[in-house]
Amino acid sequence: SRKNRAIADMHEPGSTFKIVVVSAALNEQTVTPNDVFFCENGRWMFKGKPLHDHDNGYGNLSVEGIITHSSNIGSAKIAVYRLGEEKLYDYMTRFGFGQPTGITLDGEIRGWVKHWKKWDGLAVSRIPMGHAITTTPLQMVMAMSTIANEGRLMRPMLIDSLRGENGEVFVKFQPQTVRQAISPHAAKQMVS
Repeated sequence: SRKNRAIADMHEPGSTFKIVVVSAALNEQTVTPNDVFFCENGRWMFKGKPLHDHDNGYGNLSVEGIITHSSNIGSAKIAVYRLGEEKLYDYMTRFGFGQPTGITLDGEIRGWVKHWKKWDGLAVSRIPMGHAITTTPLQMVMAMSTIANEGRLMRPMLIDSLRGENGEVFVKFQPQTVRQAISPHAAKQMVS
């Protein structure tokens, strides 16, 4: 009953993870928001295994459309053809996945991210839709916040300041940047 689920539960992030893939490709300048990918009308065979989109799938979608329609196939194609395993893994770690956030609470877990050299060949097509990786809710919020903060991954803050009885400030905490995960330009593209 006292477990802090925001930092101690892990789950596959699902489609919310598509922001990492698209942000990475925009940052690497291997795609623009207007680039078009054929999304196979909802069923794509990758290494002998099918990958599906919801509903009846999609034909051609722009990168922006891949995000707005949450296309599994579109995001997988961006990862496979524009990023590759090593770059995808690099951006997963840039966004803080598989690492503690640095929050000042006990019981935080780091989630689970397998090194790209140990991937099974299918992972590069499954991770973009949030499978084969686990995150905590806080890690996912931090990834979204990174985009909102012009590409800066920030250490989470719980307390603004410590004050005495009369309101005098003893300690004032300041926001801390962990790293620049993506460029401000790529972040603005994602926000739009």
